[in-house]
Amino acid sequence: ERHTKGIDGLAFFPDGHHLVSGSWDQSLIIWDMNTSEMEKRLTGHTKAVRSVAMAPDGSVFASDSEDGTLRFWDAITGNEVGSPIDTRSRGTQGVWGLAFSPDSQQVATSTGNRSVQVWDVRTRTLVTGPSRIPGGGSHAISFSPDGSRIAADSGGGNVRVWDAVNREVIFDSLKGHTDHVRWIAFTPDGQQLVTGSDDKTICRWDMQSGTLIGTPLTGHADFIYDGVLSRDGKTLVTVSHDRTVRFWDVKTGNQKSRFLRHETSLWCMAFSRDGSLLAIGGGDGKIYIWDMKTIEAG
Repeated sequence: ERHTKGIDGLAFFPDGHHLVSGSWDQSLIIWDMNTSEMEKRLTGHTKAVRSVAMAPDGSVFASDSEDGTLRFWDAITGNEVGSPIDTRSRGTQGVWGLAFSPDSQQVATSTGNRSVQVWDVRTRTLVTGPSRIPGGGSHAISFSPDGSRIAADSGGGNVRVWDAVNREVIFDSLKGHTDHVRWIAFTPDGQQLVTGSDDKTICRWDMQSGTLIGTPLTGHADFIYDGVLSRDGKTLVTVSHDRTVRFWDVKTGNQKSRFLRHETSLWCMAFSRDGSLLAIGGGDGKIYIWDMKTIEAG
């Protein structure tokens, strides 16, 4: 068994032997990485699943959907934990992106009608939000590694950065892209923010000054749907509607390698905790597992 529609979210379990995927077919699947077989299908969402994230402490994972709900699942049993959060009761229109805080106590969500919310994982209550931001809904939201900041797409190709505690805006509008920002990632040291866009470019930002580092990186021929950083923060991997997977040197901005191995658009990625495996999902409903040792050797 597998997904019948495209895969828009992936997350590895801490043990590296299991992977969870979320799909436009409204379901999530837990996979056994040793056998490549489905271990459990999780249902409950009534519209497309747009994001999946594993809590840093490995206790639960979360999924969000165009149905407006945010659901939590036990990482050991796969059972849903508690009742789903219906973000629509807070005036939102579908949840498109989510990110756990580093301490696993909070989840930040971005929605289809331009709001950012922060939820307490244990109590399921709204901590802050909704913070209205101009522009369209997006997957693009992230906590900084120390949990002090939240960055999100603010529409028009811009990115806004907040203080995660007092909600004060640190950088109102990081301007570097000319179209919708698809994803956001902090480097492990929190010193840089990396963003990818429908304008086919990647931007690197200095998080002390809020300035663009160098010029936007080019190479992809279409929307850049997702980007993930290696554990050491030195390598960026991106996937695109152009069906390619590209590896970049974060410091120099140079493209290190490019792979065209897929027949359909690529939508999402996830590294295993130890960085040895890279999972890639896309429009064909399949998951591709790459051995990073082989890639780096090649």
